[in-house]
This record gives sequence, C-alpha cells and structure tokens, in this order.
Amino acid sequence: MEEPPSSSTPRPPTPLEVDVLIVGAGPVGLTLAYQLSRFSQKQPYDQSCTSIPPRQPSSRPISIHLIEAHPKPVQESFGRAVTFWSRSMEMLDQLDLAADLLQQCVAVRHSAAYDQSGTEVFGRGWSFVEGISDTRYRFASVLRQKFVEDIFRQRLRAEFGVNVTEQAKFVGLEVDQGIEEGGMGRVTAKIVDSSGSEPREYVVKCRYLIGCDGSRTAVRGAAGIESDGDRTEDKWVRIDGVLTSTTMPKPRCYGAIESPIYGNVLWIPLDHGATRIGFALNEDRRKRYPELNTEAFVNEAKLAVAPFEIEYEKVDWASVYTVGQRVARNFWTKGCIFLAGDACHTHSSGAGQGMNAGMHDAVNLGWKLALVLMGLAKKEVLSTYELERRPNAQRLIKYDEDISVLVTGRLPKSWKGDPTEDPNIVLGQILQEAKGFNTGLTIGYEENLAVWKNESAANGLSAADKAIIPAPAIPGYRAPDVKLVTPALWEPVWLHQLTRNLATFYIVIFVGKSVQARESFVRLKNMVLSRKATVAASTTNGLLPGANSVHSNGLDRYYRDEPVEYLTLLPQTVANAWHELGTDPIGRVYYDGDGSANQRYGVDIDLGAVFILRPDGWIGARLDLNAPDVGNSIEKYLGGLLLR
Repeated sequence: MEEPPSSSTPRPPTPLEVDVLIVGAGPVGLTLAYQLSRFSQKQPYDQSCTSIPPRQPSSRPISIHLIEAHPKPVQESFGRAVTFWSRSMEMLDQLDLAADLLQQCVAVRHSAAYDQSGTEVFGRGWSFVEGISDTRYRFASVLRQKFVEDIFRQRLRAEFGVNVTEQAKFVGLEVDQGIEEGGMGRVTAKIVDSSGSEPREYVVKCRYLIGCDGSRTAVRGAAGIESDGDRTEDKWVRIDGVLTSTTMPKPRCYGAIESPIYGNVLWIPLDHGATRIGFALNEDRRKRYPELNTEAFVNEAKLAVAPFEIEYEKVDWASVYTVGQRVARNFWTKGCIFLAGDACHTHSSGAGQGMNAGMHDAVNLGWKLALVLMGLAKKEVLSTYELERRPNAQRLIKYDEDISVLVTGRLPKSWKGDPTEDPNIVLGQILQEAKGFNTGLTIGYEENLAVWKNESAANGLSAADKAIIPAPAIPGYRAPDVKLVTPALWEPVWLHQLTRNLATFYIVIFVGKSVQARESFVRLKNMVLSRKATVAASTTNGLLPGANSVHSNGLDRYYRDEPVEYLTLLPQTVANAWHELGTDPIGRVYYDGDGSANQRYGVDIDLGAVFILRPDGWIGARLDLNAPDVGNSIEKYLGGLLLR
C-alpha cells in the first residue's frame, strides 16, 4: 500500500478552482476527502439483501484539492495517534473503512496495571477496556497513524482518483464577502509548492475551506479565529519500537505502570510487533542530558518501566512534547471556513482521544457539507457542526486537564477529595467513570435543527447530563447497533450494516404487534405514497431528473433523488412480511426475531415507534407511530434540513 512519489502527482494549475480545499492530509483531512468523494459519486449496488440501493450521482462529483505541507516520509516520522475507540470504529465501519483497519490493527481487549513494586493492581489504569459493551467493537483498535493514512490514501486514490498534493503549504486566505456563501471563489487561498527546485506560489479558489492542519494550524490564524486554553510545563515522552525482550508480565495488554518518578507509565501493544511506552519526563530528568535524543529516550524508558526490564531491537519513533489544552472559539467562520481535529481542539494524549475526536469532527461535518454542495440540504445545516462538536470538545478539554495532571503523578488543583489520595487510584477511577465518553458511545448532542427534543418524560434525558451506559436511544445520541433477521433466509444482520453512511437519512419504523400499530403503519405508508405520487405528477412524464426505479414494491418506483431511505422492522420473525402487514413494507423489511431491538430502543413492542437516523448514525428524532400526524412530523424534520 505504498504511496507513489510526490513527483508522480501533477502540480495544479493556477488559479485552481475547486469546491473544497482541505488543508492537512492526516486522518481527519483524508476522512473528509473520502466522504465528500463517496457521497457525490455513484455507489456500487450490491445485490445482497444487506445492501441499500444507491442514489443517482449528483450532476458532477464534488471537486477537492487536498494538500499536505510535508512529504509522506517526513509526516510519518511524527508518530502521533495509535488508538481508535469503539464509536470511531462504528463510524468508520458505516463508511466501509473499518474492514481495512481491522486487517492490520491490534485488537486490545485486556488491560493490566502494576504498582511500583510490580504487583498487579486490579481495577486501575485502563481497566475500562475490559468492560466495553453495547457495540460489536468491544476492544481498542490500535494501529499507528502512518498505517491509517496509508489505508485512507489508497482508498481515495483507487476509488475516486483523489491524490494528496504534498509539499504544498497553506500561507493565507481571503474571503470575498461579495460572493454568496457557498459560491465559487468566495475563498481564495495561497499555497506554496516546494516540491520543485524552487518554491512556487499558486492560488486556489474554492467554495469552502477546511483546516485539518493540526495543533500548529495556519488556517485558524488566517481565518481570525481565537482559541482559549493553556500550556503546562509538563513534558511527555512517547517512544515506539520493537522489543527483543521484556519481563513485563502482560506485554500485549493496554498497560499502566505506577512509577514514583515518571508518573503513570503508559504501555500500548502496537501493530507490526511494536510497543509504545509513554511517560512524564520531569525537569530533573531532562537536565541529565545535553540533548534529548533517541538514546536518552531509550535510557529513560528502561528506568520508567521498572521493576520490569526491556531491551529494544529497534526504535521506530521517539519524541518529547509539551502538554497543553486549547479549544477554538469558533469551529467555522464567514459561512465558508471550517476547522476540524487538532486545528480546533488540542489536548494531551492521556486518554487517547486525539484521533477519535478528529473522527467525530470529520464524520459530523462530512455529510452536512456534502449534502449542501450537492444541492440537497439547506445551508443552515452547516451551523449545527459547531453547535454539536464544540461543546464536546470543551468537555474533552476539561476532562483532559485532570487526566494530564494525574498521569504525571500529581492530584489536580480542582481535586476536592483526600489530599493524600494516590493519584494512580484517582486516575483509574476517572477513566472508569468516563468510559462511555472515552469509547465515544455516550457522546450526545443538544437540541438543534438536526436533533429534535424528545418529549417523552421517560426518555427526556439531556445530553449535558452525566451519560449513563448504555446511552438511551433518544435524539442526540448514537443509534444503537442491534441484531436483526433477514427475510426468508432468517440470517442475522446488524442495523449498522443496513444503514451505511452514504449521506442518507434512514426512517426506521418499528411496527408494533397491536391492531392499532398495524393500522398506523398503513396510514403512514399511504401518506408516503401520496407524497411520492404528488412529486411524480409534478414532473414531465412522471419521472424527475435523477429518479430511480430500483424497488419493485411500488413505493419508491418514482422519487426525487432525495437522501432518504425507509426500513420496516417487524417485531417477530415471519414467513412473509406482506401476509403480516396486509400490504408491502415501506422500503426494506427486517425482523426483530427475539425482541431485543425493540427493547434496546425502548420501544413498546405492541405500539411501535419511528426513528429518524441521521447519516452519521445519531438519532435525529423519535416519533410516536400511532400519532395521527406522524407522517407530517417526518416531513417537518426532513424539511428543516433538506431542500425538498
């Protein structure tokens, strides 16, 4: 999966006009480029029963210019992130990117913590890894960032012909307020190409610019966005390498070694037989070396893991960095410039959240921007990116402030408990209490255009409340992945396999067992049919441009190219859905064979319910199937976001 030399990528003409300029080709920038390409180009139609029929492609693919200041070998030398937590893997799975990662990653299901004498102490360190539930990804997926980038680059190039333009440095931008938001040329960016013998400046005119250029972002400053936060005097070392030998009892677990000098020492089993060791390096230890180089890091690592011993076969990467926490005051500005990943929130690696928070940003923004660019969504939907992601970044920063201090072996200033408490014990408790946030499975969003408030008193939990595990299946939280049964074959299939992220909304109808619920389903179907017929009748020959005719049940025979799909879920396994319903289902049909899907979603199995799932896998709305206006409510929700 080697990247071709930079010289093989033709340098862009100037000025270059594209829909989107993405600055920074790390995992966040690559994921955004992949989504924008995937969503705007025709998807292959898999004939299996788990596939979804593709929408017709837009009139043209979204054009992207993806730049990276460094050549790939230099970028790889930075080491960086290694862990994807459960929710990140779910999101990547729905983008069909997870399978490639699983081929190479280390699936870490166990943890081990040791006190300074080398005695294993249970329930401390990363013990929450052992209790991950409510997901198929009940483990930490460990794969170094350079290999993640290789996978994403290869998929971009092979599937969509999109290459990274390396040695291209962003140096400035201008916004033409006279051009409407989303108009071509509203943003003009200056790029310096240093791939040749002499640096060359060129200009990119675009509709939108996304800064994914890391904690030392140039885009944020050029856009005039301030950030708040602090840097500390703490220095942390990270060293990746292959060990020839170690006396560490459980070297392939997510480990913690409680050192009186180096704080809570991190031990992570990496891909390709390597291991990452991380620790705080205080000023006294730093002064012992005229230069902090690889040799110094190896010496300190050997001391940090005491009483265990290690010997290195080779060191792949080693670095020391300053710990700090900052969050941008805005995640977008002027209606056309966005920040994502470390460009808008930076923190320590203490809780392993860097790459994961960036994935949440990328997946949240990707479908919204794609639908706007394809002319399918209102521009107002873009405002929900900051409304949803910034509060979670602020929460992460606040959480990380305590974590980063505890890792160094000190109690945080905000600590109100026993001042003699062991920081290692407190660290383990905090990590355990926050495991829903750490894994991403309880990350929630407050009410906005894309998240309708749930009126049910029983489920009226606010996303700002302390998240419970598993998180409730209500608007603003992730749609739980539940096991269903396919028609006829009666084979198991997971809901997330049926709701791939193709920038599509899924209307999931849990059909109740009662007569009332069946009658309500028929009423809803008639409303949907009526709307489709109205749309079809308003066009020449009854078929809209871009209409599709892949379904055979008549419901979707003619429809506008809307990013909406229906799923009908029956509360038991049956021989034929029509016989049970007295009519065809709406969209595809699956069965809740043992009732567990209804139970997980908090649905009364007699009354049923309707859920609107957003493209990114969060619940946008929960509706009463038996309400007379349920069809109008669906239309109102979608109408608030989509151009219909």
